Amino acid sequence: MKTINKRIFLLVSVTVIFAAVAALLMFSMFSHAEEYALKSINSHLYDNGVLMNAGDIKDVNGTVLAQTVDGERVYSDDSDIRKAMLHIIGDNEGFISGGIQDTFREELCSYSLIFGVNKDSKNTLNLTLDSDLCAEAYNQLGSYKGCVGICNYKTGEIVCIATSPSYDMYNKPDDINDSDKYEGVYINRLFGGLYTPGSVFKIVTALGAINNIDDIFSQTFYCDGSYTTDDGEIICNDVHGTLTFEQALNYSCNSAFAQIAIQLGAEKLNEAFVQAGLDKKYSSIDRFTSKGGVFSAASTASSSDVGWAGIGQSTTLVNPYSYLNFMCAIANGGKSYLPYFVKSAEGENGREVYTAVPVDSGVSISPTTASSLKEMLRTTVSNYYGDYMFGDVTMCGKTGTAERDDGNPHAWFAGFSYDDSFPYAIITVVEDSGSGLKYAGTVAAHMMQSLYDKTVNK
Repeated sequence: MKTINKRIFLLVSVTVIFAAVAALLMFSMFSHAEEYALKSINSHLYDNGVLMNAGDIKDVNGTVLAQTVDGERVYSDDSDIRKAMLHIIGDNEGFISGGIQDTFREELCSYSLIFGVNKDSKNTLNLTLDSDLCAEAYNQLGSYKGCVGICNYKTGEIVCIATSPSYDMYNKPDDINDSDKYEGVYINRLFGGLYTPGSVFKIVTALGAINNIDDIFSQTFYCDGSYTTDDGEIICNDVHGTLTFEQALNYSCNSAFAQIAIQLGAEKLNEAFVQAGLDKKYSSIDRFTSKGGVFSAASTASSSDVGWAGIGQSTTLVNPYSYLNFMCAIANGGKSYLPYFVKSAEGENGREVYTAVPVDSGVSISPTTASSLKEMLRTTVSNYYGDYMFGDVTMCGKTGTAERDDGNPHAWFAGFSYDDSFPYAIITVVEDSGSGLKYAGTVAAHMMQSLYDKTVNK
């Protein structure tokens, strides 16, 4: 009897396990049916890795950037737009990692659980990007490597992305894999780049100072062209004399900010770096993952190392997308939505296939601190760069000239519109160029005025 009971128990156990596995497999098949149906192994749907029945991709103005015609994937007639949008849309060969033709292929195709993939019906993917603005930014970068990103700081919608170098997929250069001109050509530098920040990092140091030094706004700092610590010397870009905290940011004084950084110490500087979200690898709702930044000064760092870190001239590395998000948070009162560029997908019958839901970026700055930083960045433009540079746009911002041992400096500009009826933030990096104001600042000024003309002066 015991033997029979054991066999019955074993049989029931095996049956239950089999039923559970079968149910799990069925659930997986149904919940991932669209993903399985659109895998590249299904050769009747693909031609050389390109999904033949993919729908249209349109920019914010309804301009078609990619579509399928007679079973062939075709792109914009404008070569500048093709080059500017390459790293967003992706290419036909799969070299561009994270292109939305791949990451949003399920939304681009008309699929139903009952009928499978409908090759006669296509969906449309709508972007927040203005392709003309992207092409203009790409051309502004000229022969320099670098990137531009412009985002609505109230909504998180990115209206402009440009990354250089790029290429025209209809006329791919023969030397693309050999020439230094195309180094890193397959990388979207806005999301995948890591750079020494230079003086834009002083905004992070200022954040730490406001949070931790009670009398920071009443302190003064003296600059005679350098600041000597107990173990080294920080060189300044000028002789500034006596400066307040706000003036130190306005005039980008290395001596003053080295002193502030040393007051804070490496641990508090790192806390500000983390609070700004610069350490994060952001997994965007656009289905890419950005690079996480690296803060270099350890708790055991020497005074001069902390001083150099506080002015952005150490081995600290920052990702431009993360810094754009930081700018959005300051402009938006201390919080931001994670910047994104895929807005929606819809079927031919108007059926909603996908709608972006803005996500809190996790950056949290007190409204008072955000307001103080905003006002300091405003006077940096009005007192130092000059409002004339930005035309009709009342700007807040900071430049960075990131000195390097192996070439010309990387130029940075990070900032945003002071007027929240024109709520846009911008990040610009121009590699191996020179002065942050001359190179990145000029690109930023041009692009913000161009966007203003499109949205306000139209």
